[in-house]
Amino acid sequence: MGRAVVAVSFVAIGFGTAPAFLVSFLAPVLQDDLGLSRTAIGVLVGVMFGATGLGCILAGRVTEIIGARWSVGLDGVLLAGALLLPVLLPGYPALVTCVVLAGIGYGLVQVATNVAVVAALPPQHHGVGLAVKTAGVPGIVTVLSLVAPPVGAAVGWQPVFVTGAVAAALLGIAAVCVLPDARRSRNSGPRIPLPRRFWRYTLGATLLIAGSQPIYSWAVPYLHEATGASLALAGAVTGLASFLALAPMIAAARIADRLGAHRRLPIAVVLVGVLTAAEALIALLSTQVVAGAIGIVVATGAQLGAISLMHAAVAAAAPDTLARAAAMTMVGFYSGALISAPLFGMLVDASGSYAVGWAASTVLVAAAAATFWWCRPVGHRAENDAAVINEAS
Repeated sequence: MGRAVVAVSFVAIGFGTAPAFLVSFLAPVLQDDLGLSRTAIGVLVGVMFGATGLGCILAGRVTEIIGARWSVGLDGVLLAGALLLPVLLPGYPALVTCVVLAGIGYGLVQVATNVAVVAALPPQHHGVGLAVKTAGVPGIVTVLSLVAPPVGAAVGWQPVFVTGAVAAALLGIAAVCVLPDARRSRNSGPRIPLPRRFWRYTLGATLLIAGSQPIYSWAVPYLHEATGASLALAGAVTGLASFLALAPMIAAARIADRLGAHRRLPIAVVLVGVLTAAEALIALLSTQVVAGAIGIVVATGAQLGAISLMHAAVAAAAPDTLARAAAMTMVGFYSGALISAPLFGMLVDASGSYAVGWAASTVLVAAAAATFWWCRPVGHRAENDAAVINEAS
């Protein structure tokens, strides 16, 4: 049962963000067909993640009321309708509506899949379980990056969106059949407050995604335009980066599970440090295809590993308020994503150089590493672990 829950959550968390990645990977096709600028493409990606942040505001409470199963099922309906809308009404307004609907649904998925995985697995396996779930992002991105650019160039973006809508509907059905209910009991007493200073996780999540989201939304255009790589090669590098990220992120989660819950956050800080170095490499050697490709590959693995351990650290810090804690963390995460893609696009448009965009991203992820280090004392379980360590020393 646990494996089936993780598997469905893997697909749900990866495919739930499909509209943002499809817009990015199909950017040249959409620009030619609809006359969109880079900034307009970036705004679409940012709006989806901003809508996800809004969805997360309600997702904690919604998941407590209707459960993880129906929350993910509801996202399947929203995502299918969102992807069909631009096909039926081609144009920028329909694309904006598409990403808004998809973003709200994705907010539900972010919180509900965390709750489902934690409910289905024992605590000592939460790190790996949440890492595998988070691996749905690179897993699905690998497929989309390899398939969407060439298919979109050959037959247009509309058939890609229609196929995605069908897949979203099937995903919703699978979620209803497999995921646990995991809703909060009405007889469980008064609501427990979030741990003190939990807002630090929100801030860290905001900075992390604000500085790292461009490795997804802008990787293909960057490699194609700044380094001279073909569109197919740029998509292949992005897909390879997502595929190669799976091993280190699962390995980091397994190590963290073995060392204990109190080690999840420090390991995440190390991974954000690696992400900072990778983005600095891209910024310094932005026109060199080999350096750009290496930077994207390393940054993708480090970022996804850090995010999966961030989820696990939240589960350890706020085990009794997980739905609301995950929601609060993800509100920050997607608030950062809201500004990231359009800001990066505007910086590149204004400066004429991708190096400027990557330099700004490097500063943001460095700040994220410092903020997550600051989060170490936050949470009931984290405080208990710290007390045990102090006594032992």
